[in-house]
Amino acid sequence: MKRDRLLIVIYDGVENSVFESLVLRPAIKYLKENLYARVDLVSFEVNYSSALEKVNSLSLPDGLSIFLHRRLPIITRVSLFLHAPVLARILWSNWYDNIIVRGPIAAYVLNLAIHWFVRILSKSWSVPVIIQARGLAAEEARFTFNEKHADTWLLKQVFKFRVNILKAIEQVVYQQKSWDVPMKITAVSEALKDYLVQTFDAHENTIGIEFFDIVPALEKGLVFAWREELRDFLKIPSDAVVYGYSGSCKQWQCARETVDFLLQKITEDNNVYGLILSTDALAFQRLVEKRDVDTSRLLIRFVEPSDLIKWLSVFDFGLLLRYQDVVNWVSRPTKALEYMAVGVPIIHNKTVKWLIDHDQKLGGIERDMTPQPRHVSLS
Repeated sequence: MKRDRLLIVIYDGVENSVFESLVLRPAIKYLKENLYARVDLVSFEVNYSSALEKVNSLSLPDGLSIFLHRRLPIITRVSLFLHAPVLARILWSNWYDNIIVRGPIAAYVLNLAIHWFVRILSKSWSVPVIIQARGLAAEEARFTFNEKHADTWLLKQVFKFRVNILKAIEQVVYQQKSWDVPMKITAVSEALKDYLVQTFDAHENTIGIEFFDIVPALEKGLVFAWREELRDFLKIPSDAVVYGYSGSCKQWQCARETVDFLLQKITEDNNVYGLILSTDALAFQRLVEKRDVDTSRLLIRFVEPSDLIKWLSVFDFGLLLRYQDVVNWVSRPTKALEYMAVGVPIIHNKTVKWLIDHDQKLGGIERDMTPQPRHVSLS
């Protein structure tokens, strides 16, 4: 049944790498499938001017509006309270049938707005809230701490403080008793659902699994046409086997291990090519240049996010390597959804529960590489 108006609130900004695929595309889908007549998207931004420039460059359909507001640094939970009047004003100015918030910080700000502003003025106000749980904010901050190799006492204390703030926020927003209105949670994986129940005492009956933003499978004939076109452009034989990687050149995405894997494959077989698609093409080029092997069949291309799906058609296998960590275990990587949309089998190293479950359902392929496990601590 078509409803009148939906509000979406995000805190990670419109310049986040997954905004177009996991926020904007589903928002447009709500309108195209006539689920809502209007969708309002509110985003809190660190770089307001740059975000505004991006929004102005977008071609938005009728019925979709994006509203930007400046974002303050999270010094304490009290600092988030300063954002609450912004949302409260929006909630008072418009009638919404549902509200979707992406992640615990956006949910926390919304909770403050409802509790301290809206409900105080009107006890009868009760719009259902859906929290999209995409990952673990506190654990991701802890993981980032390790990636930055913070080695000073002061920096460690700063990171500890931030992790504790995020844990407290998650503890609040994932419990039904914290909300004055009906609340449900959609998690990206069963592993994340289990974690929320076990760690934050979230009620299992309030948590579902998110499917609406999954990239639909593309028509096989279109994918084949792209494959032939781009292989001809890259001068890759149509019968060659291409192992590919799509993503950034970050340590947490196992960039070095990915390069090692690709070089090993092209060294073992002359009919194998490696292809890296990334906005960090220069960083990958520097990694490859350090290897004392033939790299002529390892191709690196800068690809805009809007063109990525088309380029993935070149792959025969897609790499998705991750370290052993709870952050990865409960995730549902965006790259996996994109690989699947073009029918590319995924080579992974069994560190993401969602991928393991997917293999068990459809039948997996042999895994070739396992990066060393890491145990990350702030102590």
